[in-house]
Amino acid sequence: MRSSSWVATLGLAGLLAVVSALPPVIKIGAIFTEDQKNSTTELAFKYAVYKINKDKTLLPHTSLVYDIQYVPKDDSFHASKKACNQVRFGVQAVFGPSDPLLGAHIHSICDALDIPHLEARLDLDTDVREFSINLYPAQHLLNRAFQDVMAFLNWTRVAIIYEEDYGLIKLRELVRSPYNRDMEIHIRQADPETYRPILKEIKCKEIHNIIIDTKSKNMKYFLKGILQLQMNDYKYHYLFTTFDLETFDLEDFKYNFVNMTAFRVVDVEDLSVQEILRDMVKFQNSLSMPPMLNTSYIQAEAALIYDSVFVFTIGLQTLEQSHTLKLSNVSCDREQPWDGGLSLINYINSVEFRGLSGPVEFKEGRRIQFKLDLLKLKQHAIAKVGEWNPGTGVNVTDRAAFFDPGTMNVTLIVTTILETPYMMMHLGKNYTGNNRFFGFCVDILDRISREVGFSYLLDLVPDRKYGVKNPKTGEWNGMVQQLVMHELPYVKLKPQSNLTGNARYEGFCIDLLKCIASMVGFEYRIELVPDGKYGAIDLETGEWNGIVRQLMDKVKHSCFIVDVGTIK
Repeated sequence: MRSSSWVATLGLAGLLAVVSALPPVIKIGAIFTEDQKNSTTELAFKYAVYKINKDKTLLPHTSLVYDIQYVPKDDSFHASKKACNQVRFGVQAVFGPSDPLLGAHIHSICDALDIPHLEARLDLDTDVREFSINLYPAQHLLNRAFQDVMAFLNWTRVAIIYEEDYGLIKLRELVRSPYNRDMEIHIRQADPETYRPILKEIKCKEIHNIIIDTKSKNMKYFLKGILQLQMNDYKYHYLFTTFDLETFDLEDFKYNFVNMTAFRVVDVEDLSVQEILRDMVKFQNSLSMPPMLNTSYIQAEAALIYDSVFVFTIGLQTLEQSHTLKLSNVSCDREQPWDGGLSLINYINSVEFRGLSGPVEFKEGRRIQFKLDLLKLKQHAIAKVGEWNPGTGVNVTDRAAFFDPGTMNVTLIVTTILETPYMMMHLGKNYTGNNRFFGFCVDILDRISREVGFSYLLDLVPDRKYGVKNPKTGEWNGMVQQLVMHELPYVKLKPQSNLTGNARYEGFCIDLLKCIASMVGFEYRIELVPDGKYGAIDLETGEWNGIVRQLMDKVKHSCFIVDVGTIK
């Protein structure tokens, strides 16, 4: 016995069909998993059919009638049986399911019978699927989006945590990409039982950039692991593959300055999207479904299934102008294709429109046109900080969000020495604090502090010297002494012998330099001073060596030298 009934308001559609190339009633089938029953996805599907039948703009003489079937997740046998039942009752298209494995089984049936299959799911198959129209953005384009963000953030070491077995296949282009050839990538599969040990391993390896591909239902356990291991400060950056970051409870992370970034496919700030959501909430209230949707947000899956119904309808509308659609009379038993399926799928594949999920365009059934909003967790809420699309790549409109002024939460004591024109001093009594100093280094330091977001105090070295080592006591004076006295490792070589380039170094100054480079937007190469010295003057020749010599020689690309003393 069928678990649901055909639903539609037909009215006088049959009488009007005499002037239409379409039949008065077009049947469509939808297959959802049991956990999607009474979900926002089902609501969006029903609302799309309701809206199309109500306004009659697209199909003035035709009504859509839907049949919804529910199947257990990972139960391909019953999913196939229910799809065949829908085919027997004459559906002209099948929608769903969104589960990647079930979706592949349903598509094999639709492909054999030439029935359009409209999907909103992750599809890892690179082969062309003739009768599939997938609203989910093509995975190779999504990987390009992640690559662009990683390049913008100047990531050199990253951990990828995935949960599903196909997660590694999903993200394999990130690993294989020639752009990431010099990137150190650690890949780990994890689930709620292993989140904590995997995160602990990543923490011990001092990897601070992490890509997360996990099930939505398990996200709370992953976030709990972050808190338990105290991996929630400004050093860490989490890039999530989910489109629904806004649906998770991130209250515990808002004020710790941890970096959390993701894309979303629905621009809820768009006025037309807001209008659709308000109307969908009213529709929800008219049904006996529990309240799941509000006017401020909709999950990506629901938006994609909503758009898929409109893509199908626009394809029908276009076909109607030049063809007569024959009703399907096919069966899984006979395996005889539907005569009208090929024409219909071609018209659907040529559809271009703007839906809840933004601009929609297809090539061979795969979505190649869309816009992603780049989201970043800030102190009070998740905010849009940029966009990505296949044509122009990433456009970060709020660069400061990736290095929030509150992130450092420190005051740097900058120890310096007077050296024209780099560091000079006003001699008047009216100047106090940092206002006493001016010059090239002061201008650069002030600009960087405002862009990056830290406070600083300028002060002269007590003995007004760069630093010379006492051959008898072995102690340094000047600026070098300020560094030696401090406990923090400013710059040191990592113990690993297989590292090259900037990855060889670590320490406070290295971390600060990375943040500044990411914020301001420049590349850099770290090199040791040739003679390995801070700098001392030769009393006979008057020549300096070490870092001081590099400054005095004005080595190309050397802007300034400041030595950080203490942190408050």
